[in-house]
Amino acid sequence: MSRDATPPQAAEIADVLNQNAEAAEQIKATASELNVVHAVLSTQIPPDSLEGDLQAAVERTDELEQQLNETAEALEKSNDLLREIDAKQSAAAKTQK
Repeated sequence: MSRDATPPQAAEIADVLNQNAEAAEQIKATASELNVVHAVLSTQIPPDSLEGDLQAAVERTDELEQQLNETAEALEKSNDLLREIDAKQSAAAKTQK
């Protein structure tokens, strides 16, 4: 990294981590709600009534729940990387003092 490049400040990284953690929790909560909707749809609607758009909607709720869970996991991995960067920058700043 060149001397002209300014590393992100620890406070900025902490803010991003907090925002990402909150977003991940919201995504998980939405996925949980979608799981409930999927369970209700798939158990309360007689199987012989599940055709066409209704069948597609029930299947789609399951797919969306999976996508939300995967997104939350990706966001958590990103947060882990940010924590590592923050820790490395903090350690480097301490050794420079």
